[in-house]
Amino acid sequence: MLWPDNESKVDLLNYQSISNAIAQLLSDKKRLPVSIGIHGDWGAGKSSVLSMIEEKYKDDDRTVCIRFNSWLYQGIEDAQTALMQQITADLMENKATSAEFKEAAEGFLQRVDWLKVVKTTAKYGMAAVAGIAPPSTMQDITSGFGAIVDKIKGLEGDDLKAGMNELSTAIGKAKPKRVVTEITEFRKAYKKLLDAADIDRLVILVDDLDRCLPDTAIATMEAMKLFLFMPNTAFIIAADETMIEYSVRRHFPNLAEEVGGMAYTRNYLEKLIQIPFRIPALSENETSIYLALLIAQSVCDEDSANFNKVLDHARENLKEPWTKSTITSEQFETITGETLSQEKKTLFFMVSQIATVLNEGTKGNPRQIKRFLNAFMTRMLIADSAGYKDSINESVLIKLMLLERFNQNAYELLRLDSVSGTEGYPTKLFELEKRIKSNAATSEKESKSDSKKTSFDIDKDEWLANWVKIEPMLGTTNLIPYFFLTREKVKFVGLSQSSELIERALKLLSGGDLEVVAALSTIKQLSPDDAESVLGVLLTKIRNTAGKKSIPDYYHGALFLCKHFKDLQLTFLSGLAEIPEDKLGAWIISGWTRAELTPEAEKELTELLKDWAEGSDKILAQAAKQQLKKAEK
Repeated sequence: MLWPDNESKVDLLNYQSISNAIAQLLSDKKRLPVSIGIHGDWGAGKSSVLSMIEEKYKDDDRTVCIRFNSWLYQGIEDAQTALMQQITADLMENKATSAEFKEAAEGFLQRVDWLKVVKTTAKYGMAAVAGIAPPSTMQDITSGFGAIVDKIKGLEGDDLKAGMNELSTAIGKAKPKRVVTEITEFRKAYKKLLDAADIDRLVILVDDLDRCLPDTAIATMEAMKLFLFMPNTAFIIAADETMIEYSVRRHFPNLAEEVGGMAYTRNYLEKLIQIPFRIPALSENETSIYLALLIAQSVCDEDSANFNKVLDHARENLKEPWTKSTITSEQFETITGETLSQEKKTLFFMVSQIATVLNEGTKGNPRQIKRFLNAFMTRMLIADSAGYKDSINESVLIKLMLLERFNQNAYELLRLDSVSGTEGYPTKLFELEKRIKSNAATSEKESKSDSKKTSFDIDKDEWLANWVKIEPMLGTTNLIPYFFLTREKVKFVGLSQSSELIERALKLLSGGDLEVVAALSTIKQLSPDDAESVLGVLLTKIRNTAGKKSIPDYYHGALFLCKHFKDLQLTFLSGLAEIPEDKLGAWIISGWTRAELTPEAEKELTELLKDWAEGSDKILAQAAKQQLKKAEK
């Protein structure tokens, strides 16, 4: 089963607490008009909350609920006009039998059309001056301007002035206070429309505003201002605040920070929205229950009585989300009376195991969690179709995919550990798992030795330490089939002579400047793809051990490798550029002559030196400046 990546009508996250609070707030007509914001990161569940609110008013004859998605109209229709027309259309659909309402609706639409013409003709005039007429504009101009369109094409100099005069005559001279009057009349027409509709409240749900381009987002919010504080009207706006702030900055690029520009961008949405609701990231406990409910959906239909029983049990647990809880396979069987297969029991156990690392990796984002499970299910389908599903253990695959998704460096180290080991066994990970299991106290010297042997620095990476502890342990598992299945981002290297060469090269390239010369004969046997794989590991080692005082492990080896594989020099320089300045010492400046850089690589190194010379680290900046002066001589 794959889970759809859109808003859900089934509340798996107890978001009904938010939708119920909003519905209760709107139940008192004295609180209207009002504007409410539902804020949260992309994928947090804002659209699902809107769907729950919409569902609550489905059978309420005294409430009309309108769903407006400004993203759908982007590039097709003017966002302001689209919002006004949809409000009218939905009201007409609900109140079509009333003659009084029809008359009020026609009057309101005339006001909408007038505002559209004003905006369109203004846009047309600007297009004519620029010599460009956008398709959306041309489609909106009435046929009365057809002759002018023909005449204005290709005009220059005095002819252009004459053409513009004719355009001005057709549009009509600007009348003082006309726009103010029309806005006032527009609001009167809207009030008349609501009175004729005879409803207690009009609830307008605005969705996907943060998906829009800045101009569309601003245009939609400006349109809302026409309706704000109108009787019986409630706007509920779902949006990520950071994206709206970005749209405001793009729309007002000249707002300087020193005169309050940043404050203005923050306040823009706050002034539009009176009551904000923020959807928080899922906690570890909520992630565990959410994962279990998704697995329960794959076991039984979400509309079934059994699933509703499981959902009710989960909601009881979520009443105290700070209390650690989950849904085990045993609990599922007890609640539903169903007997699970061993495969399904394993899935329930696995999701309880991965909740901690998945929650941290996804930052508690429901959509990211769902996408991770969908990626897992997709790969299992691929393995089944390819005929090697029996070689794939679901729990092993999930654990490996966690590493692939959230720690690419460690994933690459594990891959090379496996392909260079005996029959695909990750021997270095096996040693680390033994150390963790034994809980043996190690001295600082032993700890450093273990770190080199295992390649994983779990003492500095809490997420990685938690990942290693997840069952099942992988040290005695042949991981080659799994890396073959997950080979989307890496060139697959199986158990072959290449893996032996890679392993030998890595050992020889771990020494100092003089020691790495011994790797020459091995390096010459590497293929370009093998050399690229070796450099990837070397860069990972360098990033992990880089510091100000000492040269990181494998740095001399990487320089020596790039001397003989010159196509890798730019890749190596790009990798070094990603290391933070506070982890770089003077070692990064010297030694490049030994790499015999190509002209392109020399240019890239010069640019890097310039960046470091202008950086905040004084020692690094001074060393970079000196090197640049030497290069100039």
